Formats: sequence, structure tokens, C-alpha cells
Amino acid sequence: MKDKEIKLEEIKRWSTTCHQLVIDGKISLQDGYNLAMSDINKTSEYKGRGTRSKNLPTLDKAIQGIMKSHRPTFNNLMDSIKSQFTFTFEIKIKEYLEK
Repeated sequence: MKDKEIKLEEIKRWSTTCHQLVIDGKISLQDGYNLAMSDINKTSEYKGRGTRSKNLPTLDKAIQGIMKSHRPTFNNLMDSIKSQFTFTFEIKIKEYLEK
């Protein structure tokens, strides 16, 4: 049996409504499997392999964590930002400073 077939069988065994949603294409196979497993394990969220939590931290908290763990200098930080926004970096910085 393939992984997909195993997951479909697990979903069908534990939740027929969830199984129908997967069959109809309203939710993905992995989301249906995670829902079924969270019902089985009585958890609020089930993270299977290869899935990503939808509860991401805010941008401020993520940057705060980076600043605490890496402690970049201002120049290192600006170089990293510049490498992400190669074409618009200088224009956007000028517009921001003019505010």
C-alpha cells in the first residue's frame, strides 16, 4: 500500500465526514489526515511529517528572535535585507527615509 492509500484508510476509519471532504477535494489529504489524527489523539493540532503549522509568530517576534540569537551588526542586517530585495532596496529605502 502507498502512503496515500494508508492515510485515506485511516481517515475513513476514524472520520467519515472528513473522508468525504478529502474525496470531494475540499481539503487536502494531509489536512484531512491531520484532522483525523487530532481527533484520535485528543489534541488541538496534529503536525505530521512535512506539514507546517499555521500558527506562525508575528514578524516582530521573528525578527526579535533573530536579533537575540544572531546579534547581527547593522551592516550585516542591511546586507541580508539587500540580498533579499536586490532590485527595490535602494528605492524603497529612499522612499522610507523621505517620510
